[in-house]
Amino acid sequence: MLDTIFRFFRERKIKKFLSDIPTGMRSLRNISSANVIIDVEEPGFELLKEDILAWGRQKGLKVNIYFFDFRKIGKEELLLTSITTTILKKELDWIGTPEFSKVGALMYEPSDLLISLIDNSDFPIEFLSKCSKARFKIGRCGFEGDAYDAVFTGNPTEDLRSDARRIFAAMTEFIDKIV
Repeated sequence: MLDTIFRFFRERKIKKFLSDIPTGMRSLRNISSANVIIDVEEPGFELLKEDILAWGRQKGLKVNIYFFDFRKIGKEELLLTSITTTILKKELDWIGTPEFSKVGALMYEPSDLLISLIDNSDFPIEFLSKCSKARFKIGRCGFEGDAYDAVFTGNPTEDLRSDARRIFAAMTEFIDKIV
């Protein structure tokens, strides 16, 4: 019963904020800005962040990185990322929508590319993926309604699902090949 209630309100929230911008694959020459969403709990997250920033510099892109940090942080612990671009679990509303003060730019400002390196189908990432104004969207986990133009799930013979750096490298290699 509770799942039905959550699903009803989540579908309403997505419908209210759903992006109406047409999406599709774009070549790198048509991309000037990118928003990337990563999980702080991802193994090698600092190296992944550096890979993303280096790729942006190399390609001449304006890159914004948004972080999901759902860890339990003690009073003595410090946040590993900027508070303005980090979505904490305590900042989600009762159905799982992130605070608009944190994700407003991601949702309301048009960008050329959205890359989600989050490897789950939880509501916060579904909401951001479907409501982002990006013109080309790439993710790691597909959603009903085809939120992404391309999905990189990993190779079943290798354990790519836990290696976001290799997935990111595969995504950028794919983008480089689009004419």
